[in-house]
Amino acid sequence: MFTHQPVMINETIKNLVHDPAGTYLDCTFGLGGHSKKILENLNDDGRLIAIDRDKETVSYSQKIKDKRFHFKNLNFSKIESLDTRLDGIFFDLGNSSMQLDDPERGFSFQKDGPLDMRMNKEEEITAEQWINTATEKEISDVLFHLGEERKSRFYAKKIVESRKKTKFKSTAQLSLFIQKYSSSQKRHPATNVFRAIRMHINNEIEEMINGFKSAACLLKQNGKLIIISFHSIEDRIAKNFLRSEEAKNLNLKKQGKPIKPTINEIKSNPRSRSAIMRIAIKNV
Repeated sequence: MFTHQPVMINETIKNLVHDPAGTYLDCTFGLGGHSKKILENLNDDGRLIAIDRDKETVSYSQKIKDKRFHFKNLNFSKIESLDTRLDGIFFDLGNSSMQLDDPERGFSFQKDGPLDMRMNKEEEITAEQWINTATEKEISDVLFHLGEERKSRFYAKKIVESRKKTKFKSTAQLSLFIQKYSSSQKRHPATNVFRAIRMHINNEIEEMINGFKSAACLLKQNGKLIIISFHSIEDRIAKNFLRSEEAKNLNLKKQGKPIKPTINEIKSNPRSRSAIMRIAIKNV
């Protein structure tokens, strides 16, 4: 059984739920931490829709026995298909604890498992297939642009050389391979590499951008958009979208300054330390 401590839960509720009778959308259900708290703050007329692209979240959604709650197995980029006007929309980006803590999913460089990394296991290409077939340039570009990895070209060259003899099969194998060529002392040397591959395999950049655009279209007047990101690339995409002409044309206006977790939250939940919340409101 997986556990999850939702990040910045109090800040989320305070900024998202401005009408207890409203209709809200949780775009990253995961284990349901944020959804459960949102439901607690709605009255009998309120309604919550939750989505997640990971089919393994379906069983967790079924545990919520509440007529105000509705779940769909759906990607960010498909939320316009909900065809519902919303008072608030919430995105909690990146991996869920369920995905990170399960070695069989292949997301963690700290646990040995198959090189999978698919958020939806029905999608075709796994991390193993990609890293063993992609060109050196493609690997280098992905590590640089999605992982901000300064040694992207070097790692790409070494990966292509190594796979000629031995194919990459497991997370531990790839993690140890990167460590062998790294001198990083500040954090795990495979951090950027794993993040980049995960984001590429799951087409996360395009999903985020399309999701944000769709969210802006679905919001009612005075509706709130809340985005929590966990690394600089996610946050940059959120920030740039909220500043864009497209957001302005959709009458979406960013509110206040970015919000970060409190010192107490970081102490009790270390995974929250890099979180940044951005807020926008729909004006008509």
